[in-house]
Amino acid sequence: MRILSAKVHGFRNLKELDLTFSPQVNLVLGRNGVGKTNLLEALNFLALGRSHRGSKSDEMISFDRDALHVALEVEEESGLLLTCEFGLDRAGGRRFRIDGEAVRRRSDLVGRLVTVFFNPDSIRLVQGAPQRRRHFTDHGLSEFDPVFLSHLTALQRVTRQKTGLLRDLKKGLANPTEARRELDSWNRELSVHAAEVCAGRQEYACLLTPFSHERHKTLTDNELKLTFYYRPNLESVKSRQKKDPEKPFAKEALAADIFEEIDYISESEVQRGRPRIGPQLDDFEVLLGGVDLRVFGSQGETRTATIALVLARSDVLYQKRQIRPILFFDDIFSELDRHRAHRLQEMSSRHHQVFVATARSDDVADWRPGEMKAWNVQGGGFTEATDELP
Repeated sequence: MRILSAKVHGFRNLKELDLTFSPQVNLVLGRNGVGKTNLLEALNFLALGRSHRGSKSDEMISFDRDALHVALEVEEESGLLLTCEFGLDRAGGRRFRIDGEAVRRRSDLVGRLVTVFFNPDSIRLVQGAPQRRRHFTDHGLSEFDPVFLSHLTALQRVTRQKTGLLRDLKKGLANPTEARRELDSWNRELSVHAAEVCAGRQEYACLLTPFSHERHKTLTDNELKLTFYYRPNLESVKSRQKKDPEKPFAKEALAADIFEEIDYISESEVQRGRPRIGPQLDDFEVLLGGVDLRVFGSQGETRTATIALVLARSDVLYQKRQIRPILFFDDIFSELDRHRAHRLQEMSSRHHQVFVATARSDDVADWRPGEMKAWNVQGGGFTEATDELP
């Protein structure tokens, strides 16, 4: 998958841009704060339906504008060309279009424009809160499994409904008899979706591990196995995983066991006013040679493990859909030693389109892929570098 060109209007400090990209490597060079990351954010926005920086809509609109608009020409692996557009306005309006057809739900964008974003904050995949590892897994799986995405969306909806009901029960705002019948109904529906989500997460962890190990070995020449290990919150899931970690779960039987487990602690949930167990509390361990990197990993080990995991996600996607995601590197090579930076550059540009934003031309000085374009950035304006590249 490749972004062939982009037209950007009213996005942060960027001037009006009409850029054509290399299908292989694109360098964005300039001091910090001039607009390098803003371009990568604009190109990546449609893949997520939101900013990877967590920014609000009005924060992305230029100060002198009431709205922004970004249009990308995208080429799929099959050679099919798509026009992908999004617009935001200060009134809170959000518009997404694929080939002129409106996309109403953000979940419908998943898998259309497939990207992977690296920045110095990415290390928190290993060291950060469980929510990051759940999101990493769920997003990667949703890119090729729409059935999983539908169950995940339903699970999130049911969990919100159940949480609200438990809160009302604790505060005495609901009829106890009617509310408990309703709670039983939510628990039954939750169990069905939870079984699908847990089974998907277990399968994805098993798919990801061999690819992440190979990527890590190529980056580091380290033979220790890198493992992405699923840590479910539900005992009914743990027991099946322990019996045979590689065997797919029987979802119907698992749903029945999950309901029984949740029903058993239902009264204590009512007393606490919130759910006590469920997939919303799942976690994953990142192990190197059996050692938990979140607890014992150095900065270098966790950084390299993160890169290997995210590249492995692209390998799983290619295995399932024959799609190579677009890679964005925002000031990432300065975080690596020269040897690992060079390995990553060679690995990434071999099969992917790559966008690199950096303030240090030395970080890419020895990178010579077959096709490369570069821009110098100053004050939100982009000037294509026609001289010899760094």
